[in-house]
Amino acid sequence: MKKELELEDILYFSDRYRTNPKNLEIESKIKEVGILKSSIDEEKKEEFRFEFNIETPEVKIYDQLGSHQCNTYAFLRVVKDILRNHSKLDVNSLDFSSNYINFFDKFEKANALYNQLIQLNSISLEEINQKVNQYIGSFGTFHFCKEIVDKYGLVLSSEMNEVGEYYNDSLTIELLRNKIKADLVSFISMSREEKISWKGEFMYGVFEFLSKVYGNPPLHFKFQEDMMTPLQFKEKYLGDFLEDYITVTPFSKEVLCSSYSFIPDIYLNPEKIIHLPIQKMKEAIVRQLHQGISVWFSSEESTTLDYDMNILDSNFYDVYGLLEIKKLSKRERMLLDMINYDHAMCITGALVVGNEVRQFKVDNSFGNHGKFHGQLIMTDSFLENCVITVVLNKKFVREDK
Repeated sequence: MKKELELEDILYFSDRYRTNPKNLEIESKIKEVGILKSSIDEEKKEEFRFEFNIETPEVKIYDQLGSHQCNTYAFLRVVKDILRNHSKLDVNSLDFSSNYINFFDKFEKANALYNQLIQLNSISLEEINQKVNQYIGSFGTFHFCKEIVDKYGLVLSSEMNEVGEYYNDSLTIELLRNKIKADLVSFISMSREEKISWKGEFMYGVFEFLSKVYGNPPLHFKFQEDMMTPLQFKEKYLGDFLEDYITVTPFSKEVLCSSYSFIPDIYLNPEKIIHLPIQKMKEAIVRQLHQGISVWFSSEESTTLDYDMNILDSNFYDVYGLLEIKKLSKRERMLLDMINYDHAMCITGALVVGNEVRQFKVDNSFGNHGKFHGQLIMTDSFLENCVITVVLNKKFVREDK
């Protein structure tokens, strides 16, 4: 083919397209119901049954609304299971504030950003833009939540309410970035000593911004007739049990850390990530579920979750077959940004027949939506093809020696 497109090429392509009746049929269907519904295998719908023989105790299904804090809600689901196992608290009567964790996540990200820029001998507007966009966002992991809780503790939602239906996360992040960028322009002409001196004032500005949007975090609250700080609550009831949990991935660490799905450490202590073959990962998940502890996981979700059927399955939508996209290996898709960290959820049950895991039960954080009211069926193919990381108690993880 020549370097430049010519009319002859267009005529040839058009004629070739129209002589295949399947193309016209797919085109018509996509215009009528959209890409995803056009790609559903209708017969496959009948295969799914909401059946499990291992389940953690049920708790309230969260609704993250527009907060983009799926990682935090899934984290709090695990925290409730840990508290049920290791304290006498009635976890079904407690709601912990995701908003509290979200507040300090943004605050720590801003602090880490300022600390890095203070160390630079010179800084440009382009660098300010790049660094602020890199640090300030709604991304997060189980480990981020753990670090915040270890440092700042936990509070009940009654002490710091969740964001409401009018909260606009994209607008909030854009405005917070703009505020910090505007303040950081002053850094260009400052010495390092001046930057250190001004950091406190700029960080107060971030604190003030976050308090106006998310609410001012409580310094203490009353619980069961005792006045305590959020950190005292955490230390009394949750203790150090979160230290037992590690991040596991079926990918090699080299592939994970080179992909767009990897969220690097930004603040506080580094995350421990270990590689575990997918079969050993399944076995560890089942062992943890047997102990009544749900399993946090991150995954690709955009073309794999059916909201009506509440199904997580990598083959439910055959968009690749519909649009004739070449199928690549999981490693290739990961490195090419075709597997993305779209969403975090919790595995709360499994159907195991013999030694085979047939499917998993999942708690989502989109409220009581769909056929199973906010709970999902996750297939084995989804775990193998779409899950990026899971968080497991290290006593259930058996690495290859």
